[in-house]
Amino acid sequence: MTAFTAVQTAEDIAIIARLAREIWYEHYVPLIGRAQVDYMVDKFQSTTAIREQIAAGYEYYWVREANEAVGYLGLQPQPECLFVSKFYLLARVRGTGLGRVAMEFIERRSREHGLSRLALTVHKHNPSLQVYLRLGFENCGSVITEIGNGYVMDDYRMEKEV
Repeated sequence: MTAFTAVQTAEDIAIIARLAREIWYEHYVPLIGRAQVDYMVDKFQSTTAIREQIAAGYEYYWVREANEAVGYLGLQPQPECLFVSKFYLLARVRGTGLGRVAMEFIERRSREHGLSRLALTVHKHNPSLQVYLRLGFENCGSVITEIGNGYVMDDYRMEKEV
C-alpha cells in the first residue's frame, strides 16, 4: 500500500535528505556530473535546505510503499499553479506505476489548494521527460536557470491542467 506522509519533524527531514542523496547520485551523475550533483544536493536537497523550503511554504511528503520510504515530493503552492519542485523515486520502484499514483496525489493536493494547473521543470536529457509526457504534461519550452557556482539547470518547463 502506498502512503504519502507530510514531512514535519527533523527525523522526517533527515529521511528525505538521505533519499535525496541516494536518488541524486544514482540518477543525476550520468546527466550532469558528480561536481554539479555535489553542489545541488548540498544547496537544494540537504536537511538545511529542506527545512528552509518548508519554512518558506513548500510542502514535503515522503512516499512510502509497504511502510518503507521509497521517494519524496516537494510541492510549492503558487498563485497560478502548484509547482512540483521535487518528484523523486528510488530506482527500484520506477516503472512500477508508483509514479502515476504519486501524480494522482499531487493532483489532489492541487485541487485542495484551489489550483487547476501543475508545473514542473525537468532536465532536457532526463529520461523522466517521457514519463511526464505520458502523464499528460505539455512541454512549454526551454528554461535555463543559473544556480550559482558556475552551474545552470538546463530544463524544460512542463505544465498540466488538472
